Amino acid sequence: MKKSSVLAACVPAALVLAFALPAFAEGAKDQAAPAASAAPIVMKIGHAQPVTHPRHESLLKFKELVEQRTGGQIKVEIYPAGQLGDEASMLDATKLGTLQATRGGLFERVSPRLLVYTLPFLFDSLDGIEKVTMGPLGDKIASEAEKNGLLVLTTGDAGGFRQISNNVRAVTRPEDLKGLKIRAPGVKTIVKTLEAFGANVVTIPYGETYMALKAGVADGQENPFVNIEAMKFYEVQKYLTVVDYQFHPDPFNVNPKWYHSLSAEQQKIVKDCAIESMRYNNQLNKIAGAKAYEVMKNALQVTELTNAQRQVFKDKAKDVYAMFIAEGVTTQEEIDAIKATAK
Repeated sequence: MKKSSVLAACVPAALVLAFALPAFAEGAKDQAAPAASAAPIVMKIGHAQPVTHPRHESLLKFKELVEQRTGGQIKVEIYPAGQLGDEASMLDATKLGTLQATRGGLFERVSPRLLVYTLPFLFDSLDGIEKVTMGPLGDKIASEAEKNGLLVLTTGDAGGFRQISNNVRAVTRPEDLKGLKIRAPGVKTIVKTLEAFGANVVTIPYGETYMALKAGVADGQENPFVNIEAMKFYEVQKYLTVVDYQFHPDPFNVNPKWYHSLSAEQQKIVKDCAIESMRYNNQLNKIAGAKAYEVMKNALQVTELTNAQRQVFKDKAKDVYAMFIAEGVTTQEEIDAIKATAK
């Protein structure tokens, strides 16, 4: 009786030990194995400029900074030259979240408030613009893009002051633009300003502009030196007028839902890197603009307006200010504050 009881008591214990040993060994093996690293977060960025443009070069800097500072937690993929569609479709994709970010774009679709930067002759020089776009005034203007389903991390320079070229005649006064078909993007301030100068505006996608100029669909176009050189528009134009009539901002647009899904630390890194790379972009644009202008002087008949000639264009554009103030895009007080900050 005693032997049976002892055996009965021992067997379950032995069985428990026999079954526990493999499980214990397996658990020990799991603890010893290194934890699998999480897959990196992918950030796809699309833009319309070629790989030689400062926008692309600055985005390469952004990629380098983000991947380095997150230790590879965020992987940045850049798609230049309209690989993912035109600027309008890339903005839509960013709003939907199928694309995490895009640079540049149609300002009215980002936020009508960004149009304030594009008012004709708002800035006298490029030196003080960064104080506005990256300061409190710029942050306030950029924040209103969230109403449109986009988050603007920072705003830079899209290429310097914009100039006007054509194939018909030298332009020294607004009357010289009368009857000329001038290609422009679908930005309201550009359209209204060129119309105030007397031009016939034709809206053509950026990537199709070269062929439109070559085929005579448009007589001319307006762009900064950097874009004219990068897209080789000077090959299909004869005359260039240095009028410095408009500045374009370069907003760094991201999908808000994607951005807010990042940790607080990752959000700070992405924003800081956006600002740092945008400052780099601005520097590159100044250098590239000067180099591109040298190309223009060798390829085209260039007219540099005198202060008096430029004032005539300014006077023609005054009604554009009144229109955008009336539409609530800006106020006279804000315009005055921008000019004072830029100085």
